[in-house]
Amino acid sequence: MTVTNSKSGTLYVIATPIGNLEDISHRAIKILKQIEVCAAEDTRKSRKLFNFFGIETKLVSYHKYSEQGKLNYLIEILKKGKNVGLISDAGTPLISDPGYLLIREASKLKITISPIPGASSLTASLSVSDLPVNSFTFYGFPPKRGKSRELFMNNLREAKHTSVIFESGKRIEKFLQELIISTPNRNIFIARELTKLHESFYRGSIKEVLEKIRTSETARKGEFVLMISGITRESLLEDISPEERRIIQILLKNLPKSQALTLGAEIFGISKNSLYKKLIP
Repeated sequence: MTVTNSKSGTLYVIATPIGNLEDISHRAIKILKQIEVCAAEDTRKSRKLFNFFGIETKLVSYHKYSEQGKLNYLIEILKKGKNVGLISDAGTPLISDPGYLLIREASKLKITISPIPGASSLTASLSVSDLPVNSFTFYGFPPKRGKSRELFMNNLREAKHTSVIFESGKRIEKFLQELIISTPNRNIFIARELTKLHESFYRGSIKEVLEKIRTSETARKGEFVLMISGITRESLLEDISPEERRIIQILLKNLPKSQALTLGAEIFGISKNSLYKKLIP
């Protein structure tokens, strides 16, 4: 049981629609009308939601660039016994959105934190995919460049379970091209513009899905949820190219097994364990 500060207000973490404005609970609307102030990632977008439901609560901008600066302001309101809401542009807050600092500080001060559940593009996509979802890893948005990007792609390649990421329409084609190089023999599922007018789903191999997106005028617009199947024994054997296999065999002939696998793993940028599974019966 968590002990809370009874004199403080409550911080409500409120899920909002990811597209269709009707995908919001009656309780969420009720709380949004009752709270003192609502911290929103983009007040312009949130104002449309508020106007649609006749919500007159004060909106305060709270995004990744102002999160630290607005922290004390929101905490002081809560300390005075007044209630505060936290919403993102769409869906459930903190899922690749600001809010962690506020939740952490409220928790330290034993301020009551209450979730108002609802829409989430993550869970909505999982529910309609044809990939295993009993175990999965959510990565958020990929790093854009450098070593972080390389490490990220390698993690996807080595993942044993379904991987889930977010990506924008401007970068989805480039990401799929990289995915074909690093992880060519996997199936993927993409959900685009969930609950909106042009909601679309793409299933199949990476090459098949990329071709579908390339040949559509609207397929590269909006926000994407991308799911990638986990590694299997079959994909382990398929992912390595004939040339890579030839090089490893040469190393195995001329070096002790452990040393050959260590060197091969370094050359091809994969783990020694994965390489062992690929080549050693």
